[in-house]
Amino acid sequence: MGGALIRDAVNPVPHNSLSSFCSWLLPVLILSACTLPAPHSRMDEHALPRLMVERLSWMDEVAEVKRARALPVSDPVREAELLKAMEQRGAASGLPAGAVRAFFSGQMQAARQLQQEWLQRPSSPDQKTGALPDLAGTVRPALDEIGIKMISCLTLAHGSAVAPRITSEARLRLSQAGYSEAVIRAAIEGLEAGLRQVMGEHQKPLTPAASESSVRRQR
Repeated sequence: MGGALIRDAVNPVPHNSLSSFCSWLLPVLILSACTLPAPHSRMDEHALPRLMVERLSWMDEVAEVKRARALPVSDPVREAELLKAMEQRGAASGLPAGAVRAFFSGQMQAARQLQQEWLQRPSSPDQKTGALPDLAGTVRPALDEIGIKMISCLTLAHGSAVAPRITSEARLRLSQAGYSEAVIRAAIEGLEAGLRQVMGEHQKPLTPAASESSVRRQR
């Protein structure tokens, strides 16, 4: 499934004034648990997985620009800037820098993997003749906004009873979105590493699947 279709599935285009209002209000209500953390905010176990899928949904646009401009998939300067900015925002919310770095490193690894997979596909006639996505004006601002919301979600995960269920929800949503196992694995490993540090569970796996994965890597 293409990135735009995934985003449209979450935020459908309104057809009249009532549906316009409802379509606008629903995403706001869904993401409000992560957008405005407060001392008594409740963690929404669906919010962070939803944002992970949304972030990946932009990677086809990023890949198309890189294909057209013969740019490498890896962008160390941009990635370093993003990690620094997210660590600063995380620190302002009381998050450990290591947790923020681990989480976003995993999401960026998943993004690179998805871009590689996208670039291995042949270009369609529409992609060859259509206007390129606007990285600076549209795509990167959208990714930055998603990153800010992710920080809020990680902040709410601290001490939350639903935090251990976030990994299972994320894997389900990423799988339903049609991403490869390589993309899912990178995103989930970053999520698990970030959550472990946020929750102070450096040794305890968040899910049985995570424990089995760790055993396989040790063999």
